[in-house]
Amino acid sequence: MAENRPGDREAMAASAVQIPHELPSIYRWVANDLLGVPSILDQRYLDELKVTEILFGGGGLEQRYRVEAARRGERVCYLNLDYPTVPHWLWVNEVMFTDFGVRISFIDFQQRLLNRASVAPSQLHPNTWASIRCFELVTEFLQLSQEPKVFLCLFKFYSSNTFGRTKKGYMSVRSTKHRKIFTLYEDSFHNFKGRYFKIFAVGNHRPFWLSLEGDGLFPPYWSDQAGFDIAPVKYEGLNADKRDTADILTFLFSKYNLSSKSLLSSPEESRKAIAKMAGNDATLSRLRRLIRPAPAKSLPSTSAAIPVSGAQAMPAESVGKTLVEPDGGSLTNV
Repeated sequence: MAENRPGDREAMAASAVQIPHELPSIYRWVANDLLGVPSILDQRYLDELKVTEILFGGGGLEQRYRVEAARRGERVCYLNLDYPTVPHWLWVNEVMFTDFGVRISFIDFQQRLLNRASVAPSQLHPNTWASIRCFELVTEFLQLSQEPKVFLCLFKFYSSNTFGRTKKGYMSVRSTKHRKIFTLYEDSFHNFKGRYFKIFAVGNHRPFWLSLEGDGLFPPYWSDQAGFDIAPVKYEGLNADKRDTADILTFLFSKYNLSSKSLLSSPEESRKAIAKMAGNDATLSRLRRLIRPAPAKSLPSTSAAIPVSGAQAMPAESVGKTLVEPDGGSLTNV
């Protein structure tokens, strides 16, 4: 999680400048502050993590995969240059699972979005994963389709490149103009960079990042071309159903943005609050009527009571950082 864990402060301080002495030229595009961070997760810790259902969610899927710590000198951006001697693996960051509820083998929406953005899961900034998961939850609550095109209409991918033109870091997202619906999960995310590891398929099992034909469904490794080919998705280019989804989300949450942290930490409470904001009987047909011109009395009140914890409730205008927040700031990941 974002807060400090035992040993993090000492481990991260010691690793801050540990750039490999013989850095292959293929990694020189990666920002130095990332190349200088080895993983602090050892094999014993990962073996214990695997059996907690945090990674796989149960169901026996964990039997098809093994988790492995990064080797000495490896970094999260490293490719597998020893294939086929060493089978391909997938880099992942622990925070994806512990903080945001991502589970292997990733849902269809996640795989399609990663494919469209041509980005590896571990190359996404944690705030980006938070936005993805919030989009999934809200569309699930409102029974709306989960479409990468709608997400890319609401958000723009960009490289958090603060290291000059030749150095790149994590891929982030920011909300498009007039369509911000979520607040930033963390203004400044700490202590996640050194908590990455590998996932391998066991035996003859097909890795979930490959199709039946053996083609990649999304990149398992970092790339300096990540996000390069993403064509902007304009609202006018969406079909009617996708426009409805974008309009519904914007109508409900653009004035009072949903708190990403509250949504992900208390999904069931958030489900109830979102249902109330949408009018409780939030069928797709009713939601579509909300975005059509109608008498003011038929619109949901923005001052509806929003449950926050237990029996407490407060009007949306005074919820603050509990579930909804007045629009302000930008959804820029740093």
